[in-house]
Amino acid sequence: MRFLLLPLFGLLGGCSFLVFGEASERPDDAVVRGINYVAVTVNDLDQATKLYSETVKLEMVDERNLDQIPGSNALLGRGKFVAKTRLMRSNNAQLRFIQFEDADTSRKQFPKVEVHGPGIAHVAFQVNKTTKAYAKFLEAGAKPVNGTQNMTSLSENNPVEYAYARDANRTMYEFEHVDISKLDRATPPKYNYRIRHVALATPDFDRIVKFYSILLEQEEPRRLGRLINLQGENFDNVSGLPDTKLKMAFFQVRNMELEIAQYTSHPTSLPDKPRPFDAPGFSMIVFDVEDMKAAREKLITAGGTIVSEAKPMDGGQIMIARDLDGNLLGFQKLGSKSVFSSQNFAGDGTS
Repeated sequence: MRFLLLPLFGLLGGCSFLVFGEASERPDDAVVRGINYVAVTVNDLDQATKLYSETVKLEMVDERNLDQIPGSNALLGRGKFVAKTRLMRSNNAQLRFIQFEDADTSRKQFPKVEVHGPGIAHVAFQVNKTTKAYAKFLEAGAKPVNGTQNMTSLSENNPVEYAYARDANRTMYEFEHVDISKLDRATPPKYNYRIRHVALATPDFDRIVKFYSILLEQEEPRRLGRLINLQGENFDNVSGLPDTKLKMAFFQVRNMELEIAQYTSHPTSLPDKPRPFDAPGFSMIVFDVEDMKAAREKLITAGGTIVSEAKPMDGGQIMIARDLDGNLLGFQKLGSKSVFSSQNFAGDGTS
């Protein structure tokens, strides 16, 4: 599935950009072993299940109720809640959809995360162009961020088209359509669908990149636009923002990527209070760890804060924390056969 490793905005003929250096390697014994799942709060669990199973072929692999989340008072402002969850799997990664049945109206209508953030801005699906996944997403009622149904090709040398759209919860997803016929390879890709990355939009790029460089033990991630920001009409077409300028960094966390972007053309600031966990949208990135003590030390060294120390959840232990922007992170220790574990996916998510 090597076509799915084509760098986002990687071959950009005609656009102003600068790739900064080569990405360093993460150690084989890194404390963070992968990404177990990205949690997504929704208003209608059945609607979300139907949408993502039909458009990007996510498969439901677990369904359960939650009667507690560690640190729920800090996350929800209340200790008791009623929530249903469904874990849905692609070929390399998972989303966990959560519906809080007792969420009040103010939470259900909480403002969306903008393209430029701040916060967990989007998850990207990378698919074979022949699947027409983006068109199916729009046909199911999703709204294109740029106001049109068109996808954008960034250059003739890059056989990928890009677009952002929001589902009924106003949660934003990126679609990357790959033209398999234009790939320079003899054997076609094994899979037509994958979850490529989860993206953070930040108001302070250098600070948050340093945080994840320490946490994920990758001193130098792959970067784009660090000295000369990414810009041009094609970027405007994808982001839906006029005169877009941004810089980006990418960490390969075994089975999927963590993308970090700052839109320097559209400055943002951190809110006074973190986004509520039960507000619709991406609520938490859950990392896979084997040594909880080491994970805690790595987080504190990077400058993160603890919301809840390790406590039982889903047949294992989970510690909940926040990064420097207030984004929620879970650090989960599980048995080797747990359905939630990133270890269910072979290799590093690239084949």
